[in-house]
Amino acid sequence: MNSFKEHAKNFAEIFLHFLWPVSCPVCGRPAEIICPECAKKFFADEIINKKIESLEIFSAAWYHTSINKLISDFKYSGYRALCRPIGQAMANFFEKPKVDRLVPVPLHLKSDRKYNQALELAKGLSDVWKIEIFDDAEWSRIMPRRAGLEAAERMKLKSDSFIIPKNIHGLNVAIVDDVCTTGMTLLRFSQACETSGAYVRGAYTLATVSEY
Repeated sequence: MNSFKEHAKNFAEIFLHFLWPVSCPVCGRPAEIICPECAKKFFADEIINKKIESLEIFSAAWYHTSINKLISDFKYSGYRALCRPIGQAMANFFEKPKVDRLVPVPLHLKSDRKYNQALELAKGLSDVWKIEIFDDAEWSRIMPRRAGLEAAERMKLKSDSFIIPKNIHGLNVAIVDDVCTTGMTLLRFSQACETSGAYVRGAYTLATVSEY
């Protein structure tokens, strides 16, 4: 009897794999690359709040924890589908901001990545918060990859590194990115948004490093 049940279970698992070849790596639920509920298990016990000059930054996890593997998967291994459910989990973790638009940090010019992970996370936040996304910002010049740069190099970034269309003028906005390292990209991007007339009400990231 036990043998029959085991064979039936194995058959069911094989059948489900062909129907839904993707399953959540945490709970195993089919058709879910990761469940938003499971994604929250990688988050800190409470919201991580940092302030750089006038910009408040809210993060869901410490970078040097198990969240690092998820970030590596969607940034460097092409697992784009991870971003949106993680963004949904972030939306349920943070308090909904009172803003008109979510503004993802743009993808670098000449990037070899086929998608902007900040935008994909913003889509997940938007799904839950029902806040529209402003995705018209872009870098003004080709920049070296931020990953791996020393803090001193990151500090050299200027707010004119970004082009923010004037149709953001008068809007309350929240910035979205995947990782806060020194916070300089977020700060300069927020200043560029403010130069174009927006009111930045904070930045939301999936993870932050423990020290600047």
